[in-house]
Amino acid sequence: MEFTPATFIAGPAIVTFDGQTYTTKGDISVKIARETFDVVSSRHGKIDQRVKSYAIEVSFQPVGQIEDLDKYFPYDVDDIGKSIFPAVDLPLTINTIAGQEYTYPRAAMIKSPTLKLAATDTMFGEMTFLCILKSATDFVTAGSLQAIAAEEFADTTFDQTKVGTPGYTAAYGTTPYAAMESLDGFTVEIGMEIIRDYVDRFGIVGARLKSLNASARFTPVGLTEAQWHTLVNLDGATIPIPGQSVAKADTDLVITGGTTPLAISITLHKAGIVNAGLAFGDAPRLQELEFACKRTWTAGVANPLFTFAIS
Repeated sequence: MEFTPATFIAGPAIVTFDGQTYTTKGDISVKIARETFDVVSSRHGKIDQRVKSYAIEVSFQPVGQIEDLDKYFPYDVDDIGKSIFPAVDLPLTINTIAGQEYTYPRAAMIKSPTLKLAATDTMFGEMTFLCILKSATDFVTAGSLQAIAAEEFADTTFDQTKVGTPGYTAAYGTTPYAAMESLDGFTVEIGMEIIRDYVDRFGIVGARLKSLNASARFTPVGLTEAQWHTLVNLDGATIPIPGQSVAKADTDLVITGGTTPLAISITLHKAGIVNAGLAFGDAPRLQELEFACKRTWTAGVANPLFTFAIS
């Protein structure tokens, strides 16, 4: 049997969703998962494995263009309890440079990228979209989950001047914590919890945002041991005792980048330290700090967990 090399398919692509085009740092991964259940018999054991639902997950790491951050972090605390899928389906498309377009007709983001804020790395980690059955259709309809068609590659959205890698500092209160340096940058995560909704004959038909959280971590440098001890707050009148919030001081953590090249700033509102450590030996004495936010309300209206700005 002969093999035709032209039938070996590979090569890069771009992703487009809700008006935003994502150029990726590495591969785009499409995971097609058939959720199944087992049919069993006490006499015969497992007889069959049958389909419960289909869920397609598209994951990739953006190249690092600093653009409309709402396209990377689309949800806020006001969205908790609501569907992440809009009333009108939003498709996700993957366009290959070889001239093929993959369309997933109903998509929504289920994982925002981790932010790596450092002078030595681009800023976005991996992000993930969930793609499910198109609204008002069924599985036997062509293109209800995925469609593939020939489409000439013609993207011109990439702009290398928007790939910013400036240095960052963090402020947590006043001096000496107003411009803290890091060993290897700052990592920020905007985490979310999703509930998937199922209907018997159609499997997954939607998903809702259950919870949202914000956290940050970095290894500080430039503080004395006494300053670190005060920052971590291990004793004294202001220490969070059991039963109190780690963020009882109601202090914001503000991470700010330089203006050249392009950078962002992010504020984690009402943040507190949940983990810290020391090392004695070859490693730096001051180890990683981890901050988490608490939820707050003003006159019954939820305040934001985090805010962004582009410089």
